[in-house]
Amino acid sequence: MRKNIRYKVFIVLFVLAGIFTSSSVLADTTNAMYRLYNPNSGEHFYTANFIEARNIINAGWKYEMVGWNAPTTGDPVYRLYNPNVGDHHYTLNASERDMLVNVGWRYEGIGWYSDVQKSVKLYRAYNPNAKSGSHNYTTNYGEQLSIVRAGWRDEGLAWYGSNTAPADNKDSILTELSNGYKGIDEVRFERINSISRRNWLYQTVKSSIPLATEGRVFPSVMVAQAIIESGWGESGLTVRANNLFGLKKGTWTGAVYNAVTAEQARNDGTYSGYRTQADAQKGGPAQSLTLKKGDYYWIIAPFRQYSSQQESLANYVAVLSQSGYADARRPQAKNYKDAATALGDDIPLSWATSIEYTKTIINMIEYYNLQALD
Repeated sequence: MRKNIRYKVFIVLFVLAGIFTSSSVLADTTNAMYRLYNPNSGEHFYTANFIEARNIINAGWKYEMVGWNAPTTGDPVYRLYNPNVGDHHYTLNASERDMLVNVGWRYEGIGWYSDVQKSVKLYRAYNPNAKSGSHNYTTNYGEQLSIVRAGWRDEGLAWYGSNTAPADNKDSILTELSNGYKGIDEVRFERINSISRRNWLYQTVKSSIPLATEGRVFPSVMVAQAIIESGWGESGLTVRANNLFGLKKGTWTGAVYNAVTAEQARNDGTYSGYRTQADAQKGGPAQSLTLKKGDYYWIIAPFRQYSSQQESLANYVAVLSQSGYADARRPQAKNYKDAATALGDDIPLSWATSIEYTKTIINMIEYYNLQALD
């Protein structure tokens, strides 16, 4: 029961924030109407707002499909919420809207519009036995007949959709996101002896999946890099600057944190730095070092400082969205091995100087079965 209440409150919070409103939908002639399902309450939920759909998927709802395409103008369809049972209702009828408000429902504004051309019929059915999720809306007349035979009441036409599909349809991203959490159960958390590290990894996985999915990044690679670069969230850079990936300042315009870090010579040559960590910690002018491939040296570098680890995860995806990292993302990278190879060896923007970086990422992924997240 407590879990159901959490989902109900979650939806209300988005409404209060004004996230779902028609002012934030796509600048197109139609919007894809995303259909989601709460397996705990049985409610179907409909929204044109990708962010709202993504966030309630993260809260445990299941994404089903694009229910229909709604025009950006037309006859308004009103959205209401019952705070007592956690149910949403949608209606084209202003009188029905007002009646529900009078008996305690909350009016949440215009959810979308009905096509004045009456191109695609939306059918409405009512389940008299359900307290939540009591109404179903579908363009599929076969679905309508099926649930009516199962005891639902046929309430006729609800409104009309459009025959025109929007240019910006995030159906595939929502599908991947909805399916992505299944892999969490297959991660080998039991191989981690430390409870604190196990909890840190679980939270990092949960936070990484939606970001990685939206950015076409492999979650397995993202999580493996976070483990490697942050030392399971325990490195000084992570503790003091929330920097999970060892990202240096570069073009970053935010706060920075100066730290000593080890580098590895990728080739024979001359490098600027310090021969030992102790020398680097003393400071002073950097030395000109003649090194062989694989030799370690130390530098003092400015690193990006984040307000939270969540911000670090989001910035990682933003960095990988750059054209120089295309080979490390889908669709160019076909799997986590391709992505790890690109990050370690194949591109000018190699993530780290370690000559074993690709191997280290792949070993980390496979030992903890992180590839299940992909």
